[in-house]
Amino acid sequence: MVAMTVAGFRREVARRRGARRRGAPRYPEALVLFAVAHVQAARRAGRSLHAASTELGLNAVTLGAWLKRASPQAHGKLREVVVSEPVPQEAASGLEITTPSGHVIRGLGVAQAAALLRALR
Repeated sequence: MVAMTVAGFRREVARRRGARRRGAPRYPEALVLFAVAHVQAARRAGRSLHAASTELGLNAVTLGAWLKRASPQAHGKLREVVVSEPVPQEAASGLEITTPSGHVIRGLGVAQAAALLRALR
């Protein structure tokens, strides 16, 4: 298969839309795979699904469905949860922090609260 570009993808989408009689056009798997790879790369680069859909000239809902179909393990599967022992009350500090966004953190030690705040950034 010849390497596709975003401009080539947009031309092919426009051609298929113009050729349809009614309803949404069907896209071959090669176009779907290109779009999925483009969206995944865009997301890794920090861009949104909406931005990627605008670049490709497709509806974000369509791209979202293609992404879900392409990576079913990321949707609806159970994930392992590790349950840790509760912190004994005597080890918990009286520290209380209210973040600028209104979250209240209670019952953690200084190191735990600092780690949580770093993770929330």
